[in-house]
Amino acid sequence: MRILKIAGIIVCLFLLVLVRKFETVLFYDPLLSFFKTVNFNHLDVPPFDSAKLILSLFFRYALNAILTLSIVYLWFGDKKVIRLAFWILTAGFVLFGAIYFFSLHTHFSIGYMPTFYIRRFLIQPIFLLLLIPAIYWKNKTRNFN
Repeated sequence: MRILKIAGIIVCLFLLVLVRKFETVLFYDPLLSFFKTVNFNHLDVPPFDSAKLILSLFFRYALNAILTLSIVYLWFGDKKVIRLAFWILTAGFVLFGAIYFFSLHTHFSIGYMPTFYIRRFLIQPIFLLLLIPAIYWKNKTRNFN
């Protein structure tokens, strides 16, 4: 059983890599090339379709979230932890998504770098990197009480 869990985690991690590898094919994001330029803080924001960008961003975040939840479930096997992780991911999308689109529609009023890093939280599985150690630590400390 343990080998199946490890294999499942490896498959999910591989799928996360594929999401990143095929990001230009799978998702509408004119800001990908914008943020890859060296001096993007001196450039005008490229034109974009807001509705299409929101849907694409949601689709990408949802894929990353499903894979993140799968990894957390395979790792810990606790439905309470999955519910908590789901609500953290949902709150993260709502909060960071709102700030991101506010910044885009106000021409980076919060700055280029904060917008860049907020976007990172939305398009990369950063919450996975935060959830695994947090849940592990919580489970470890619970055993000592």
